Amino acid sequence: MQLMTWMLARLGSRFTLLFEPHHRRVKHSALGRPVAQPLELMVGLVEPDGTQRVLPFASQGTLFENPEQFERLNSITFRGFSPHYRLRFELNVHSVFYPQDERLCLMPAFYLEMRISPAKRFRGIKPRHPMPDKVKLFIRLGRSDTSITAGVPDDPSSPLGGWIDMAYPSPLEPSFKNHGAGGRAGGAADAMSTAVEVQERIVSLNTGCMVDGEGKGLTLDLPVTEMGSGTKWRLVWGAYCPQGAVRVGHEPENDPAPLRYLSHWPSLDAVMDEAISLRDDRLAHSRRLEKLIDQAPLETAQRHLLNQGFQMFLGNSRWCDMKDGSQWFAAGQEGRRHDRSPLELGYYTSPFYLALWPQLLAMQLQQWVRMLETHEPSGGAHFVHGVQGSAKGSARLALSRHWVISDSCSYLLLLQAYAHWTGDQSVLREHAQGIAQVAKFVLWADQDDSGFPLSDSEGIDAGANSPDSMPHRQTHLAVKRVAALQAAFDLLTRNDQSELAHRCQQAVEADAGKIEARAWVGDHYAAYVDPTPTAQHDAWIAAPETAVPLPAQTSGYAIHTAGGLLLPIMMAQPALLDLQRLAEDVNSAARETLVAYGSGLTSEDIEDVWVSRNVWRDCLAIYLDCGHASRAQRYWDLQVTCNTHTQSMGYCDTYVGHEQSFSARGAASFGVLLACPRLVIDRLAPGGVRISVEPQRHYPQRWPLLPLADWKAGRVPVCVVNPDGHVSIESESDPVIIHGQQASPGQMIG
Repeated sequence: MQLMTWMLARLGSRFTLLFEPHHRRVKHSALGRPVAQPLELMVGLVEPDGTQRVLPFASQGTLFENPEQFERLNSITFRGFSPHYRLRFELNVHSVFYPQDERLCLMPAFYLEMRISPAKRFRGIKPRHPMPDKVKLFIRLGRSDTSITAGVPDDPSSPLGGWIDMAYPSPLEPSFKNHGAGGRAGGAADAMSTAVEVQERIVSLNTGCMVDGEGKGLTLDLPVTEMGSGTKWRLVWGAYCPQGAVRVGHEPENDPAPLRYLSHWPSLDAVMDEAISLRDDRLAHSRRLEKLIDQAPLETAQRHLLNQGFQMFLGNSRWCDMKDGSQWFAAGQEGRRHDRSPLELGYYTSPFYLALWPQLLAMQLQQWVRMLETHEPSGGAHFVHGVQGSAKGSARLALSRHWVISDSCSYLLLLQAYAHWTGDQSVLREHAQGIAQVAKFVLWADQDDSGFPLSDSEGIDAGANSPDSMPHRQTHLAVKRVAALQAAFDLLTRNDQSELAHRCQQAVEADAGKIEARAWVGDHYAAYVDPTPTAQHDAWIAAPETAVPLPAQTSGYAIHTAGGLLLPIMMAQPALLDLQRLAEDVNSAARETLVAYGSGLTSEDIEDVWVSRNVWRDCLAIYLDCGHASRAQRYWDLQVTCNTHTQSMGYCDTYVGHEQSFSARGAASFGVLLACPRLVIDRLAPGGVRISVEPQRHYPQRWPLLPLADWKAGRVPVCVVNPDGHVSIESESDPVIIHGQQASPGQMIG
C-alpha cells in the first residue's frame, strides 16, 4: 500500500504513535494526541559502503527504495529495499489487543520487530555489490525538550541487549499553535504550566547491541535470512505517566484523573517487566484476533477502513480511575480540536462495543445518565450535546438544537441495544429513573402532534451562541424518535413503569403512521417536511426579536432517514416503517446523493459527506437485504486524500465542510462484521435467547461471530458459507438459527 499517515495506539492509556512518512517524522506522546511533539525515529540499516538507509520517519539518512506499508487490525509493517545489495528491510510495530482482557489491552507498550532478508530481484536493477551475510541495523531517537540516553548492560550474561530511555514533560491540554491543515505544527511548549512528567523506554530483547555514536540509539548486527526464518531484532517500547493525566470535567478545580493502568503497574519498570515476560503470549492472542478478521471476506477498502478506524478509536480512548473508586471511560474526541464528544459519537461507535466489549458501553451509559439536565416543560430531562461523561457539571459546545433530541434518543436506543445484546437487565434497573426522564422529554418533543419533533420546541435552552439553521421537521429525527419511544416502551415495561410505557407505545403507533403519510414521496422519504418559508419566534433562546426563516417543504433525499432503526433491527425489534419503502428509500437516496467520496447526507447538500453515516447506512442496507452496493472504496479514497502529500488528518470522517479529523467515528466499520452475516441477537426475547444469521450464499465466506465469542476460553464461533451455499456454524456456543436453508441434524433454521 502507498505510504500515508497511520496511527497505532493503546486502549485507554493515551500512548500513541502517529506515523507521518510524508513529513519524515512520527508524532508521539504517552498522552497521545495528533498535536503531540514530533519525534525523529531513525530506523534502518547500514549498507556495506557506509550508506545509512532509513524509513521515512527522520529527516536524516538515505531513504529506502520503494517504501511501502502493510497494515492489519493491530499492527503495521513498513518495508523498503536496498537495490544495490538486493536487501529487503522490514519494521513491524504491533499494538496488542484482545477483547475483554483489560490488562493486556491497557498495557502502555508496543512490540517492534526488524528483519533483513534477500530481495531476489528489484525491477531489473543489477546489483553493484554482492549481498552481505549480515547487516548492521539501528534505531535512534531525536525529540526536542526530551532527555534521551542509551545504554547496554555491563553483565554479558544479561538477557537484554540494551535500552533507550526518554523523559519529557507533556501538557495535559493540547496546543493548537500553528496547527494548520497540513498537520505540520503541533508543538506543546506553550502549555507547560499544566504539564506532567512522562517516562519511556525501548528495550532490545536481542543481545549484542552497541550504543550508537551520539548515545541516543542502539545498533545490532543481524544476519540476512530468508523470510520465515524467525531471525528478527525484537524490541519493546513502553511508556509511563505516574501523575494524573486526564481532566474529567471542565471545572478548573478538577484534579487530573490518573490513567487506569496505574492500578496495574506501579512504575515503568513494572510495565517493561510484564511486557517482556508475556510478550509471546500477548502477541499470540493479538495475532489470533487479526487472523479472524483477515479471514472475513471484506473488500480491501472495507478492511483498510476497519483497521484505520480501530486504531484511531483506540488513540482517542481514555480509561481512568476516579477518586470515588469508580472508573471512567471515554472513547472519542470530535475533530482536531479535541472537543468533548457528544453522546452521538457513542451511538456511531457502538458497533465496536457490541462486537467486542459491551461492558465499556455500559460504563459510558452510566456516565452519560449523570449528565441529564432537568426539563421542566416535559417533567423529564434531556442530554446536552457535547457531554462525554465528565465527573461534574456539563459541557456546552456549539450546540445544534436538534441534537438535544437526537442525543436523548441515542441514549434510549443504546441502552436497549446493550440489554438485548447481552441479556444484562441489571443496567435497566440502574437506569430506571433516567429512562423515565428521557422518555418524558422525547414524548414532549413533538409539540404539535405532527409526528415530527420541532427544533424550536419551547423550553429547551441550547445556549445563547448557537443559532440553528437546520430544517425544523427532519424525517430522520422523527424516525429516530419513534424508534427511541419503542425502546422506551420496552425498557419501561421491564421496569414495571406501565403507565409511561403505555404513553410511549401509543405515540409510536400514532406517529409511525404520520411519518408514512406525510414523508413518503414517490420513491423515498422526504428529508424534511416543513411548511412554506416564514419567520417564526425562536423559542429556544427566548428572545422576542429573534426570528428563524424556515425552508419550504422539500422532497429531497437523505441517506440517514432510517438510521435510528439499525440497532433495533439488529435486536429483532419491529422496524416500525414499511420494509419495502425503507429498502427503496436506501437505494433511491444513494442514487441521488452519490459523489466522489460517498454519499452526501442529503441531495440538497451532496458534498456534506460523513463516512460513519455512510457506513451506518450500508449496514442497514445489508440487514434490509435491499441489494445496496458497497461504496467503501469511495470512503477509503477520502482517507488516502486526507493522509498523503502534505495532509495528515488521521481517520477523517467528513469532507472539507466539517472539522472531523483524527476522529474515533471509524469504529462504525465494525458494523460491517455484524451486518454481512446479518447477525441478529436478542437475549431478552420471549421464550428465551434468539440468535440468527442469514448471510448471502453466492460465494464462500467465513464471518467470525465476534459477539458470541468466549474470549477467555479462546472460542469464537464462525459463520461459514460453503461453495455450495450451505451455511454452518463452527465452534458454536449459543444455538444459532440459520435462516433460509433446510435443517441439518442438530441444526436450527428459521
